[in-house]
Amino acid sequence: MNWKKIGTILAIVLLLTALSGCVESGRDSTQLTAEEYPLTIADNLGRNVTIFKQPERVVSLAPSNTEILFALGLGDKVLGVTEYCNYPLAAQEKEKVGGFSTVSIERVVALEPDLILAAGIHESIVGDLERLDLTVVVLDSKNVDDILENIILVGKITGQVGVAEELTASMEHRINAITSKVENAKRTEVFYVTWHDPLRTVGPGTNIHELIRLAGGSNIAGDARVDYPIYSLETLIERDPDVIIISSKHGAGGPTVENIGTLLQDRGISAVRNCRIYEIDADLVVRDGPRVVDGLEEMAKCIHPELFGVTDE
Repeated sequence: MNWKKIGTILAIVLLLTALSGCVESGRDSTQLTAEEYPLTIADNLGRNVTIFKQPERVVSLAPSNTEILFALGLGDKVLGVTEYCNYPLAAQEKEKVGGFSTVSIERVVALEPDLILAAGIHESIVGDLERLDLTVVVLDSKNVDDILENIILVGKITGQVGVAEELTASMEHRINAITSKVENAKRTEVFYVTWHDPLRTVGPGTNIHELIRLAGGSNIAGDARVDYPIYSLETLIERDPDVIIISSKHGAGGPTVENIGTLLQDRGISAVRNCRIYEIDADLVVRDGPRVVDGLEEMAKCIHPELFGVTDE
């Protein structure tokens, strides 16, 4: 028996075991490191995008993307945002690259980003940005599950998978707590107002429609053929919703509890007669980011206040 040869083999095995232990104890295995780039992901437009290195200079073209980045602890890497990126407060101090739908390519280029997080509305400029050798990932959520998946995707792209998993797990826990409270409650008929002149609401292809459902409600415009239909007053009276919820933050002239109440007074609508017209912060329900759970909770409190300890003052 060749003891010298056996000893050499054992030494190699012990060395490999020790190195393996160092790797596992030295970092969270869910976190990406520089050695694991480049990586190729599929964005929400079905495009394969290669991320060549861990991003250090990020530009966000949508408020929801900005909120995801900050929630993942990446605020210091965000160089540019839109004029509508108002949360968290630190986002307001970042360089502005234009409006949500009016992005200035020149301002984006000037920031020399190694990652741009865009939204579906920016599809027309993605090609222009890529021709300038810029890396663009498009996020375009259709429902809450998409939002959770996109948070994980951003975590993967930026080397923050562990943080993203913790965040989405917390969100899922809160979502489950809300839906479990309303699952046996009677479905409440809900009309959601995005604008009042003309009267406009949300159809089945929107996140808000899903939030109404998750919150224990039934969207009376759930059979609409478009995402944001104009809704006739006659149909609203006929369907007689129990609850009316209004998007706030439209600025002067937007829908309010007062002007909707005036518009619908003496129409025999249950929500008006029972004083069940509520406002909800539009940012919480239209932005595809972590605060969507706050929006869901507020929605549930409007639809089933009795289940959440909410009483009319």
